[in-house]
This record gives sequence, C-alpha cells and structure tokens, in this order.
Amino acid sequence: MNADQLDRAIRDVLHTWTPDNPSAPADIAGRIVRRRRRRILVRATGAALGLTGIAFGAALATGAGGDNGAQPPASRVSKQSNLLWQTTMPGKSWDACTTGPGAVYCRGVEYDGIGVNARTGKVTWQQKAKDVNGGSSPAGSLPGIRDKVLYTYADHAPGAPRAGTDLVALDIGSRQVLWKHELADDSRNQASAVLFDGGILANSPTFKSVAALDDRTGRTLWTYSWKKADCDRVAIGGVPYLMCSPDSEKAPQRSAIVRLDPATGKPRTVATVNGPTAYIGTDGDAVLLGGMAGGQRSFRDSGPATLTRVDLSSGKVSQYPLDGLPMGVIADGIILASGRNSSAVAYSANNGKRLWSRDLGLKLRKDSREPTMRELASAAAVDLDSRVAYYLDPSGHLVGLDLDSGAMRWRGRVQVPKSPVEAGIAPELMVYDHGLIGQIGGELFRIKPVLPKTGS
Repeated sequence: MNADQLDRAIRDVLHTWTPDNPSAPADIAGRIVRRRRRRILVRATGAALGLTGIAFGAALATGAGGDNGAQPPASRVSKQSNLLWQTTMPGKSWDACTTGPGAVYCRGVEYDGIGVNARTGKVTWQQKAKDVNGGSSPAGSLPGIRDKVLYTYADHAPGAPRAGTDLVALDIGSRQVLWKHELADDSRNQASAVLFDGGILANSPTFKSVAALDDRTGRTLWTYSWKKADCDRVAIGGVPYLMCSPDSEKAPQRSAIVRLDPATGKPRTVATVNGPTAYIGTDGDAVLLGGMAGGQRSFRDSGPATLTRVDLSSGKVSQYPLDGLPMGVIADGIILASGRNSSAVAYSANNGKRLWSRDLGLKLRKDSREPTMRELASAAAVDLDSRVAYYLDPSGHLVGLDLDSGAMRWRGRVQVPKSPVEAGIAPELMVYDHGLIGQIGGELFRIKPVLPKTGS
C-alpha cells in the first residue's frame, strides 16, 4: 500500500465509522488525512483503528513500542533567541510551506501559492485559488523551487465535488502560470511530484504510471508504467527512482527499487526484497525500507519489523531486526522518529539500533470532543552545522535536541493566537540560514536560536 492508497483507505474507513455518531469530531476523516499528509514522512505506516476510537500519533509515527531507552544526561539549556519576524498570512487554512532563495512559499485552501520575503516577513505576492468551495484536497508538501519557478498544486476542476489535482508551475517573477499537468488522483504529497536533474517526475493522468516533464514547458519527455505494485516517486542524487511494493496479496510478494534513466526513462532494477515494504528515506547513497516481520497483515498492525538498507551503487541488501518501524526524518546517519507521550527517539540508519530517547516536554493538547486524539509536534528540523534537531508544537513552544546524544540544548517560544485544538494536525518547521522558519495555522515566523557554547 502506497501513500495515495493509504490516504483513500483512511478517509473511507473514517467516513464509515463516524456518519451516525453525534459525538464524533466534525470532519475527522479530512482532518486526519490532512495531518497524515502534513507529516508525510510517516506515510505507509498505517493507522490503528479500534472500537473505542482511533489511535493515531505515536503508533502511526513509529510503531516502535515504548521508549525504554535511557534519557540523555542533563546539559546546559539556553532559552535565548531572536525573533526576526512574525507574519499573519492571508486566508484561513494553510497546508504546506517550503523555502527558496530569499523567500518562503506556502499554499492553502484559498491560495495556490504565496511568497514571503525571508528577510522581512512581508508577503510579496499571492496566487489565489479559483474556487474554494469544491472538494479540494490539502497538500502534504510542495514539490519545490527551481530557476525562479515554484511547483505547487491546484484543483483540476475548481468548485467540483471531486476537484482532482493539477501540478502547476508558477513563474515567481511574473506570477504567471507556465503550465499545468493533471495528476491521476487528488494526492498532493511528497511522492506526487519530485524534481530530478533534467525535469520533474509526476503522476500521470492514469494510475500506475509516471511522466517525466520538462520543468520549464511541461512537455512530456518520457513515460513509464508498471503493474501489480504501488510505487512512490523519489529523486536521489538528481536521478529518479521508484520504490515499489506489492499492491495486493495476489501480486508477487516482492518489493523493488527501480532506477529510471533521467534522459530516456529506461528502467533498471537496483534490488528486490521479499514482501511488502514502506519507504523510510535515504542515508547518503543508501535507501532505507521498512518491512513487517511478525506476521502482520498490513502496516496498520503493530509488531516486529525489518529495516532494509540497500546500497544504490552496488545493489547490496542488508537487513536488521527491529521492534517496530522507525519512520522519521533521516539526518547524517540518524533516524529521528516520534515516540509515545511527546518524545523523540533516535535510531541508527546503519543498523536500526536505538541510540537515545528524549521527552520533548512540548504541550500537545487533547481534543475534548475525542479524547483519543491530540495535537502533534512538527517533524524534526535538523541543523547539521550545529547538530541540533528542532521541534515545534501548535502552541508555539520550540525545543532543540543534540542530534548525537538527545540532550536538551535550547527552548524557545513564539506567541501565537489562541486557537481551538486541531487534533492530528502538526505545525511545520524548517531550517533556514542557521535559524528556523515555522508555520502554525496562519502564523509564519522566523526565529534564530541562541545555543549554549560547546562544552558549557
């Protein structure tokens, strides 16, 4: 099951679960799918659905059981920072942001894109959505920026009950739409469109196929199709790859990493692995996959797992047993996953060994309408220069952990307007020029942490 199928499955199950239940939170299906896409790093790990409620969060993020690792030793913690600016963006709902040279770009329900000056925080341009009353889908991420062009998503049929999705190229200078490309469904996540050297690899208008597009004109350079598998699109070292897993029990039960020639689309299978897998990420020139090892029927079920490490240059496959899938951000050989009770857990990307765990101490409020649901912290934003992993909660609290030891190094806070609890919705945090850019709802800010001196 890939990211697109999981989105649809979660939404369908939740709509079935809640229709006649007056105590169910309003639009819980949309909220959870939105959260899942906002934290796309945990895609394909599934969800735990029960008669007493819906247990998303830590189990979905890691499936790695309890946090029994030793807490890192205490260290000096700085509470100093410089808030460079804070801006209230237009519109009510924002899905995803990304950074580019001198600017921050975001999209939301009412805007296909806006540009914010990264130095001043001033909104410099806006591209409004054509119709906000249709059945549009939130974006989990933006494809990116290249040569002063922003690649974003928009409704294919604005105002329609099922609006569909277009990949859109916006010229940042002229604010003009350069081209549009229809996607097969309404998925707007990290794997829907990826930039590679020479183009952009996107979903085709039909399922189980991709198209390589000229990034300036949108012209189709080549296409590639497959059968009996669900494949996520990834660009590694400027080269497009497919991470494929069986799409059903009837399909051959083998996963594959397929390299696509950037110029021609000619496929080459780098490696195959027994059974279904979930794509975790990359560590240098290696791909990390997670697989089920305890007889689970799907990734929705918790239990033992296998970390598979595939060397792209040689095709060598190495596997390591784990107590659960360590899905998370990968930074310099470390997987940073979310644990239980607002904690972070670090694993070695080389062999899956648990390195440390740490209670983040962030304020994640419960939803009074559904006690099993609560707010989520952002995914880790890692500054490799200072080797600090930063996290943000929906109330504006921030923390910074030492990447190697998990020790707390910094705490900060940005004042944001009080808002209702949006269980399952995570804020966004990005490293930018030795500082941080964060997004909570309609609030966008830039802050520079002042870290304690090394050895103090």
